[in-house]
Amino acid sequence: MAAPALGRRLQALFWEFSPALRRHLRSLRKSVSVVLHRARRLAAPGTGPRIVAVRATSPTPVLPDPAVTIIGAARDDGAAFIAHGRGLEALPPWHIEAMLMAAAAEDLNWVAAGWAPPAPGRHGPSGVVLRDPQIPESAHLLLRRPTAARARCAAVTGRALPHITSPENCDGLRPIAEHTTAAGPHRIRPDLAAAAVVESPWFPVDEALARFPAVDGPPTALFLLPFLAVGGAERLLFELMAGLGNRYRLVIATTDPHLESFGQTVDRARRLTPHVYTLGDWLPREAVPSAIRHLIRRWRVESLVCWNGSVTFYDEVADLRRVFPELHIVNQLFNHRGGWIDHFSPTLIRSVDTQIAVNTPIAEALVTERGVPENRVVTIHHAVGPPEPRNLDRRASLRRELGVDDATMVVGSFIRMHPQKRPLDIIELARRMTGDKIHFFLVGGGPLDGAVNREVARNRPPNLTRWPLQHDATALYDAIDLCLMTSTFEGLPIFLLDGLARGIPCVATAVGDIPLLVGDGGGRVVERAGDLDELAAALRAYLDPDHRRSDGEKGRSVVETRFGLDRYLAAYEAAIFRRGCGER
Repeated sequence: MAAPALGRRLQALFWEFSPALRRHLRSLRKSVSVVLHRARRLAAPGTGPRIVAVRATSPTPVLPDPAVTIIGAARDDGAAFIAHGRGLEALPPWHIEAMLMAAAAEDLNWVAAGWAPPAPGRHGPSGVVLRDPQIPESAHLLLRRPTAARARCAAVTGRALPHITSPENCDGLRPIAEHTTAAGPHRIRPDLAAAAVVESPWFPVDEALARFPAVDGPPTALFLLPFLAVGGAERLLFELMAGLGNRYRLVIATTDPHLESFGQTVDRARRLTPHVYTLGDWLPREAVPSAIRHLIRRWRVESLVCWNGSVTFYDEVADLRRVFPELHIVNQLFNHRGGWIDHFSPTLIRSVDTQIAVNTPIAEALVTERGVPENRVVTIHHAVGPPEPRNLDRRASLRRELGVDDATMVVGSFIRMHPQKRPLDIIELARRMTGDKIHFFLVGGGPLDGAVNREVARNRPPNLTRWPLQHDATALYDAIDLCLMTSTFEGLPIFLLDGLARGIPCVATAVGDIPLLVGDGGGRVVERAGDLDELAAALRAYLDPDHRRSDGEKGRSVVETRFGLDRYLAAYEAAIFRRGCGER
């Protein structure tokens, strides 16, 4: 057996059994982290308490329906919670629903919910909930109604629940005052402030909310993502939602905490659908799968779509198939080497009805290398809509800010700072090409932010400008003359499609379907990622403005005829809802 085929067999075998193995590893890691926390507390007595989520051993407390009474409204003695806060009637329904899910998952006495920006650290929102004293409805409290049958004396009393919003929307806001001790997002009894470790039980959300009836409505799809970052995957999802939202009910659930380095597009998602659930920000990680099951039942989900990969999906897909045998399960893949395709196992292949490949190499690898039946694989290329006309005044202003004249070719790379994208190659290219009339414009954020910024500071090339993550990079295309992408693997990059739609040619590595995109003109490809000599030669070929103009027009034509949004929407509607565009 050839070595690559053997390697794929071993990968499949590992991922077949890895969910159970990784549960044990997570338990071990949690135990080790608790030991380290105790050691730090001995070294630094001021160290705060640590919350550890543990599976509850007692029966799940099933909440009645309705579970919440709005204060000031007619009292419902069967409701378990009272919602406080002016302006509740103006809130989207997911706000109180999120609070209830958090309270049910940990059997809390109260949940405070407000607005907070993504966290700068690596563990997600800290639970600091912000409110504007001028906008009372920006923070609310869900308080459990006391009953004689329930006398809860647990260490954890409540939780601060952040509804992620743009950092600029939080300017001037202040935290809610709490008369408890904070331990991350949790609040514990003041007399336990000195405790090193507090165990907090968690309960399955779908069991706690089992009495809530399913909600009728149009055909419904649930899109599962790790987070709503700033990137091409999210933008494509929003284009799809804008095109299908008038015919379908669309639900979004994210499984991981939102981090500042990735940016966030939660605000934009909520403008497209009221059903946006940032589960990774609200719930203990262990309770997220049960919340997904609750959403599927509650909203009568017809199709579950894993959009751009999620560990939770790959771990839970077999269980979801067992619990919801009629559910149409769709998985979307962005690359054929490395990443999620390496997580494929026999169980995953059996559980997923439709595999969406965003380029032809992925489709071929799924069938020939991973053993997915050909009739379960659909290739749908990315697409972009018509761009706004180039703004010449904005172009002049941006280029002045970059410190370049009209004769200099500005090469733009608007990418995530991730090893896949090889941003350090761009810095090295800038150093090698200081004698050319070329200026490099590197924009983006991500896990390599620190390494990229340190490398720039170590020996800053005079012909490179580094900007951080931009929540909307649309205007920046006006400044550039060429798009550069140095990735190790790709699907079909939106960055290049955006540039070509504006008549901006590109230089890119020959990964994914980039060769197909520029095969009829519009750019040059370099066969091997990391080949800086070939990349430099390809860039120099575009120093001629007429060459850039000619190839840019070819690229614009290709995007308009082959990568338009109408084709994209029709293909995804057929794949997700198993019906043709326009059907009801």
